Amino acid sequence: MNRGFFVGFDDTDSPRGLCTTYLATEVLEEFRDFDIIGHPALVRLNPNIPWKTRGNGAVAIRFGKGSGRPFRVGVFGSRRVMAYPRSGVCSPDLEELLERLDRVVLANSARGERATNPAVFISLARPPERLYWNAVRELVRPAEVVRELEGSRGSRWLWRTHRGRRGIIGATAAVAWTGRRRTYEIIAYRQKSRWGTPRRVGWESVREMDRRFPTTFNNIDEPNRHIVISPHSPCPVLFGIRATSPRELPPAAAAIEPGEPAARSLLFISNQGTDDHLRRTHVCGLRPYVSAWLRGRVVAAPVSRPGGHVFFRLADRTGSVDCAAFEPTKEFRGLVRRLVPGDLVEALGGVHRRPFTVNLEKLAVVRPAIVTTVRKPRCPCCGAAMRSAGRGAGYRCRRCHARAGAEEAVRLPLARDLAGGLYEVPKCARRHLSRPLDR
Repeated sequence: MNRGFFVGFDDTDSPRGLCTTYLATEVLEEFRDFDIIGHPALVRLNPNIPWKTRGNGAVAIRFGKGSGRPFRVGVFGSRRVMAYPRSGVCSPDLEELLERLDRVVLANSARGERATNPAVFISLARPPERLYWNAVRELVRPAEVVRELEGSRGSRWLWRTHRGRRGIIGATAAVAWTGRRRTYEIIAYRQKSRWGTPRRVGWESVREMDRRFPTTFNNIDEPNRHIVISPHSPCPVLFGIRATSPRELPPAAAAIEPGEPAARSLLFISNQGTDDHLRRTHVCGLRPYVSAWLRGRVVAAPVSRPGGHVFFRLADRTGSVDCAAFEPTKEFRGLVRRLVPGDLVEALGGVHRRPFTVNLEKLAVVRPAIVTTVRKPRCPCCGAAMRSAGRGAGYRCRRCHARAGAEEAVRLPLARDLAGGLYEVPKCARRHLSRPLDR
């Protein structure tokens, strides 16, 4: 018995416009002859991939014959968009549905962009979950995904790719994601006539919303005067609010002064803010374009480089690597500058290829090193501070010519402006997948 079907799609936008999440609203319009089952899913993939368009997010939606108490997942104009918690038995024609899905996706994709590689996926069941974990943590090739799909005998799924086929990675990963660790996001979309024009979301309204709704996160970066919920690209998104609870999102969105009426809104379940992309490893296991969670000691003092970037060297028993706090991380760089050789730390972030560095998202100070200063011994005759008599020769008093051994000097610990704990980059520099410390 078939209890609904899943659709997934990815790689439809470009840096110059469109949005895969907005395409979800068009897919919902196309499939109004079916019920929505659960929340549409916004699934972020490996944030280090060099050929990603913007946020590297794919979308999955489950359709079927609704069962149970319906709940609202969106508003399109004046129409409430409802979903159901479960699906009854239905018998979809996957081949016919694939044609419909492909048609609407292509009609709303940046097909003129060489870097855009749309793909659609439709299935009666979720593909193996490892397709998600590979896509969020590894550098995956389209051929690997196709081999996995073709090798799963007895499964009912179909797909279609265009141009370079990269979209199949996200389209299948979005459906494969099971949502065990999840957050939610409500996204409001602009009227088409306003796409590409400046947004005027009210600063004070975002500030007040952030205060009133405690399960929301990454709304506003006050120290850096940055509204995080509103993008600056020419995409259709007006604003997007994230939370750990879906209940707070509709009233939170209503509290925003957007500066213009929203044409549509849709509430997604998501892997954003989960740290799913991070994997504990050693320096010897680092590869370009993955995200790592390392533990080691600082072995070289931090240095500042042109552009405002700060680097330090971290080593574990398998090797060493440079870790970087780049200029967009703002005040986080001040923390990095306070590190000294000997500090035991954990570095969390993505691995750049050139230069081969860990781009810091978080930094845990596990055990700060003890930094000391030497207090020279006092002359036993006159009480004056003695001076060094040369390397390995101890100390001597210039006035009395008395001598003292090097062991008579006293080492005193210095106070450090660095407390143990876990630190993160400011909200204006956070990645979609990074879990905030206050969550």
